[in-house]
Amino acid sequence: MLRDARQDTLPVLRAAFEATGSGAWLMRAITACGLDHANGYRLELQLGDDRMRGQRQATEARLIDGEVDVIDTDWLSLLRHRAAGQPLVAAAPYGAIFGGLVAPRHSGLRGLADLPGKRIGVVHTEDKNWLLLRAACRRRHGFDPAEVSDCVAAGSKTALCDALRGGKLDGALTYWHQVPALVAEGDFREVCDLVDLLAAFPSRRPPVPTSFFVLHEAVLHSAPELAQGFARSVRDAAARLRADVGLWSRVSGTPAGSWSGAALRRKWLARVGLPWVPEMAERLQELAELMAPPGAPQHELPAGSLAAGLLL
Repeated sequence: MLRDARQDTLPVLRAAFEATGSGAWLMRAITACGLDHANGYRLELQLGDDRMRGQRQATEARLIDGEVDVIDTDWLSLLRHRAAGQPLVAAAPYGAIFGGLVAPRHSGLRGLADLPGKRIGVVHTEDKNWLLLRAACRRRHGFDPAEVSDCVAAGSKTALCDALRGGKLDGALTYWHQVPALVAEGDFREVCDLVDLLAAFPSRRPPVPTSFFVLHEAVLHSAPELAQGFARSVRDAAARLRADVGLWSRVSGTPAGSWSGAALRRKWLARVGLPWVPEMAERLQELAELMAPPGAPQHELPAGSLAAGLLL
């Protein structure tokens, strides 16, 4: 295949994503459709596992250590990193990325009120899914699962699903894209989609993206056109994936026509491609405060942590 020599002169943006994660789907769409080259850069996609590196997720550790230029993470993690002095900024919105509470089909865990006394698996105890579940239970049922349930931190989403399948858990807060496949196996059911728990926090404001594609501030300052080009390509990739089921199936590795594939796409459509306006940063600050565990320090959302001029 002939290679366009101009590709070799484009600036490279190194992106690290979990091979089994949904964030990589947008990145695959960018490269498959040539949206990186069209926006003046070349995306170098590096896929890895989902294990923790110390106290950080592997991709977060790689970004902080300078091994890569862009990852995806949620706004709570961005808050923590900014509070710790890490110069990270959001370059483009990803979506309302929350998982689901999954339980064995014949278990007694039918709703949030059944959580006391249950053994619940999470990836780690600062996971936004666990914090949202805790906050919703405090508001709806007057208890905190961290106090009345046995929380088990698995360390990765793969290990979490293995523990659930192995009968070691009464329920698990799995990542959203794992839920349809687990349910399709026939032994599990979704107790609740955690996105629905956001309704426990009254607000007249529209749904807001809670996860972002994140860069070092140095990239934003030294190559703003590169950051802007990346943000445009993310927006264009999301639009193409919403419109083209075939493309979505290819980048997600999901066979078309299956029940689990259709369920997965419905969840994706409900989460990704939400419009962003700068005022949504206030909503994220409200959510951070509502989801903060009792007695936990409150981290304010610094103006620079969500680069409103790049969120397209």
